[in-house]
Amino acid sequence: MKAKGMVGVTAFVLAAVAALAMFLFLHGVQHSASNGGEQATVVVAKKDLPAGTSMDAVISQGDLTTATIPAKDEVSGAVTSAEQLKGRVTSTPILAGEQIPVARLQGSTSLPGGTIGIPAGYEGMTLQLEQQRLVGGTLHPSDHVAIYGSFDQPTSPAAVTVTLVPDVKVLKVAKPSTVDQASSQGTLLTLALRPQDAEKVVFAQEHGTIWIALLAPGQPGQSRPPLFAGGVLK
Repeated sequence: MKAKGMVGVTAFVLAAVAALAMFLFLHGVQHSASNGGEQATVVVAKKDLPAGTSMDAVISQGDLTTATIPAKDEVSGAVTSAEQLKGRVTSTPILAGEQIPVARLQGSTSLPGGTIGIPAGYEGMTLQLEQQRLVGGTLHPSDHVAIYGSFDQPTSPAAVTVTLVPDVKVLKVAKPSTVDQASSQGTLLTLALRPQDAEKVVFAQEHGTIWIALLAPGQPGQSRPPLFAGGVLK
């Protein structure tokens, strides 16, 4: 009789332990779900930062804060301490509240494709063009542009303007520091081009003229049929 009592007590204890373990497990799952799982703390900007912004100035002005986000949403190389930003300069615009990956800071070597982020299968090519051929000098890294080439042959009716490359990513923009330099030297624009497109651009640079058109955000570029002189007059 005594043995049966001990068995009953043991069974009751085991059941209680199992119930407690299940409660703790379910409570942990519920807590994890309500909090988005594992959390991470990252540094974000309080205001929009244009390309070329000194992060030392941003730090001194108190324009940085931290944000807690689900760990699964943390971008690769996200800055987690202001110490990582000292002495650095933004290479692309950074929006308020946006995570700051080290790859978007000048001098970073963690960005695939080197410091300017050349995509795999592409080449970085630099053009030197006057402001009027570059949307008035309003271009920034990560913008997408279309490249047009115009070939004028005075002794032939075959003058033509063509879409050389309908959609190209801007990697870097080096603007002249003075008005005089802008008029005499132009702006240096570095683009990501596939080798076959780079050939077209080089040919147009050597034998014609190049114009750059800025695409609206999210708008893909489109190729158009060549436009000959006769087509303009229709």
